[in-house]
Amino acid sequence: MSDHPTHDNHESIPILPESAPIIMPKLPPKRVLTTMQEFKAVSDDTRSRILGLIQQQPATARQIADRLGATPGAIGHHLHLLEAAGLAQVVARRFVRGTVANYYTRTARIFVFDFPREIKGDDPTDSISLHKVDHLHDEMIDAHTNGKEDPYWRTAFLHLRLTPERANIYSQRLSSLVEDMIHEAPEPSGQVYTIFTAMFTSPDYLQAEQPATGTETPENEGDDPCSQ
Repeated sequence: MSDHPTHDNHESIPILPESAPIIMPKLPPKRVLTTMQEFKAVSDDTRSRILGLIQQQPATARQIADRLGATPGAIGHHLHLLEAAGLAQVVARRFVRGTVANYYTRTARIFVFDFPREIKGDDPTDSISLHKVDHLHDEMIDAHTNGKEDPYWRTAFLHLRLTPERANIYSQRLSSLVEDMIHEAPEPSGQVYTIFTAMFTSPDYLQAEQPATGTETPENEGDDPCSQ
């Protein structure tokens, strides 16, 4: 759980005057998620979008609601669930039109999923993983249909037949690249880019042994799926 104040003790955070600016704090680079409470908190589409917004700047429930086309009450409920799971935190309180508004951020810039052994393979875990892929798909569609040219658009889907040693090398290189990006200082005047990485052992139907060298491939059998 987060060490930051929860919704039960926000009173420990000073209330700023209405004219005071809200400063984005420096967040920890990453937080490793290991519990079902954390996984379930991020498995909802609205909460995923909320986490995306408050990763960039502090925001109130009303500000988030305006961005997402939702009601402040509904967003407040989602924020409380995220806060209870240790994924969102109140970093500032300020008078806004006579009432006290809470400003939320994430508790880390990046959330890393580490499913514990006892829940790997469970249906909830599978659905959470699929949800993250679906959320990425939705973001890609939104970005691709906004009519803007994107010189950085890159997608790739590979099946590679590797030795465990080579697979480990590529895995370490991917991890190192992601680690570099996690520690990249946010640029206030920059744009937000989405980066998604995944590497896993392919399912059994792709694991058939390659034909021996010099063996002809029968006509009309198609290409080896491992070359796609």
